[in-house]
Amino acid sequence: MSERDTDYSIGTQNSAAPQSSGVADDSPPDTSKSTAEFRAFASQASEPEQPWNMKASGRKIILLAVAVVVVAVVLAIVAIGVLNA
Repeated sequence: MSERDTDYSIGTQNSAAPQSSGVADDSPPDTSKSTAEFRAFASQASEPEQPWNMKASGRKIILLAVAVVVVAVVLAIVAIGVLNA
């Protein structure tokens, strides 16, 4: 029969838990650093204009919408023809 290690005092602390320095720290975490980082990120002008300011004219948008509708109608006709065959 083999001997078992019965010393359960080693490794009883959860290694995923943060280690305490012995001083109770109940203060909330400092969020000012992340807020400052977010404000710096948001203030960067990486895009010169807003994404919803489209450069396409209304005529091109209508032409694209008509093309989509025509393709949908053609596919519907083909599907009906295949199903009735």
